[in-house]
This record gives sequence, C-alpha cells and structure tokens, in this order.
Amino acid sequence: MNLEIADEEARELRIALDIRLRQMRDELVHTDDHAYRDDLRRSLDRLEKVAEKVSGRGP
Repeated sequence: MNLEIADEEARELRIALDIRLRQMRDELVHTDDHAYRDDLRRSLDRLEKVAEKVSGRGP
C-alpha cells in the first residue's frame, strides 16, 4: 500500500508514533504476562518500522 501525505502530516504522524512507541516500551518493561509481552513486542517492532518509513529512514 502507498500512502501520500504532506510533510506537515508526516511530522504529526511521526510525533504520534513516537508518543505511542514510548508508551509501549514502558508497558513492555512493566508487564509480567509473557504472552502479552510477546504480542506487545511484535506490535512495537511493526510500529518502529512504520516510524522509520515516515521519517524517511526505511525502505
């Protein structure tokens, strides 16, 4: 899928992703449920890739 967005929209998306990624990392550190932790780690990895793309650092 291709998504065309303006530079200002990309900045806003990056900020929103950064906030969510910080929340997820904090949650990851504080969870003891291994299944939830694994799911959270997978989601975190996917969102980090999206954040890289939005920043122009990914493919």
